[in-house]
Amino acid sequence: MTRAALAVLVWAGLSGIAFAQSPTAADDSKGYVEGVAQSAFGNVTSQSFGGELGVTIKPGLQVFVEGGYVRDTAGSALSTSAQRVATDLAQKGGGGGYSVKQPVTFGVAGIKYLLPVDQTRFAPYVLVGGGAARVEKNVNFTVATGNVSDYVTLGSDLTGSETGFMLSAGVGVDVALGKVMFVDLQYRFGRVFTTDGLNINRAGAGVGIRF
Repeated sequence: MTRAALAVLVWAGLSGIAFAQSPTAADDSKGYVEGVAQSAFGNVTSQSFGGELGVTIKPGLQVFVEGGYVRDTAGSALSTSAQRVATDLAQKGGGGGYSVKQPVTFGVAGIKYLLPVDQTRFAPYVLVGGGAARVEKNVNFTVATGNVSDYVTLGSDLTGSETGFMLSAGVGVDVALGKVMFVDLQYRFGRVFTTDGLNINRAGAGVGIRF
């Protein structure tokens, strides 16, 4: 038996055990907590990780708090500026290199609306929220001789961080894996209102429990 076939059988067995339990409907629970892993895309393709906590305030309506970290959102303007400086440094310092990253740490809170369908197995939803995001510019240069500071002083366009308001909206569906466990298949769009502005798209899945 191949490993792939064995994996399918194990998955089928676990799924059968999970679905043999009577799941709790999403809108009947007091709330939920989940961990999330996503692919982030926009300026560049990267990864995002985080967590979410929600509390039911009435059937079909929940409030949520989400926090997360996007590994890189560097745009073309930042990369172009870094490349221009790196070229100048290579000429002055006898060669060198550079790296560019723009990670984002964020936290948002908002309202999650569960669509009015049977929420027992599948719970589709839409949500909207707002909060804050901290955008960091992590640009590093190296030179073959001496130190970078011997040749150039980096400005705010290549260093530092900025915090701005973040607007978030999304859709998804929670798929029950038993009485309390579920998988959250989701898409999120975020707009960060910094000086240059930043759009962050995130698509992925979360694993959580209802309580």
